[in-house]
Amino acid sequence: MSHPTSTIVPRADDPPVGEAKIVVPPSAERDSIIYVKALISHPMHTGLFRDAAGNPIEAWFIREVVVAYGDEQVARFEWTSGISRDPFVTFPLRATRTAPITITWKDNHGGVFTQTAQVTVG
Repeated sequence: MSHPTSTIVPRADDPPVGEAKIVVPPSAERDSIIYVKALISHPMHTGLFRDAAGNPIEAWFIREVVVAYGDEQVARFEWTSGISRDPFVTFPLRATRTAPITITWKDNHGGVFTQTAQVTVG
């Protein structure tokens, strides 16, 4: 996993940012549909709230999610600040070959977080 490169400093009560997990079945038959599940730790601040002292909490959220299967981009999601903290996504994928699935999350402050899992066809 790559390390966060965000320009924003996490607040003391924010969870660790950028820790990601991708879950795929241990193996799949060729051309079967599998479900990829992915989760990333991120506070997903909307920019609409204030802290206990009344100070605005700056918007900080994942804005783009790109999924690659091997060297081919297979999905792209554009998110807004309306997505909840520690976002989770699941989607179907046709398992055509043994190859890594790589998910890259980008936030609105320049943070880039990448995680990879192996899809094994056999």
